[in-house]
Amino acid sequence: TGVRSNTGAVHWRAMCQTHVARMSAAAMAATADSVTAISVRVIPPQMVWPLRHEVMWPSKPLEYVVIPGDEDAATSRHFGLFLLDKDEPVSVVSLFWERREGQGVDESVAQFRKFCTRVSHQRKGYGTLLLERLVADARAGGAKSLWCNARVEQAGYYRKLGLYEVPGRAFEKDGQRYVIMEMPLRRPTAREK
Repeated sequence: TGVRSNTGAVHWRAMCQTHVARMSAAAMAATADSVTAISVRVIPPQMVWPLRHEVMWPSKPLEYVVIPGDEDAATSRHFGLFLLDKDEPVSVVSLFWERREGQGVDESVAQFRKFCTRVSHQRKGYGTLLLERLVADARAGGAKSLWCNARVEQAGYYRKLGLYEVPGRAFEKDGQRYVIMEMPLRRPTAREK
């Protein structure tokens, strides 16, 4: 379908407020006084490629970070976290709705890929805010689960966010070791809203 609802907006604001309440004083100061200094937007794939390249694979050509499906608006959505004083995102991630042969888009499963934060902005909570927005969007779009290929050294971070390692699904690519991680998604109950 390619069309996603904005019903997650209320939940997104609540998640931001919860995240800010958990942030350390140093991280809070880094947000330039308040969460209003941050904007998460859906962006075109061309805006994610430079940061993907800079953070993830700087020794490869830019084309290396362009992945199949990036430009297919029916099956992908790209997010960028911006500081209000910046024109370029400081963190990006892409959400893909899986395509199954003969069935079109299967919105029961979503994958996030190429999640990265500019090195100078890491460990300030920006990436976590971005992923929380992505989870809300995947849930609002009807995904029953969300998964990723995580670099082994980042698996602990994803565990803290509620993902678990899928047993027996580790692999290596270009000298990097990965594990597949997944989290079930469910719609919030009326009581949780």
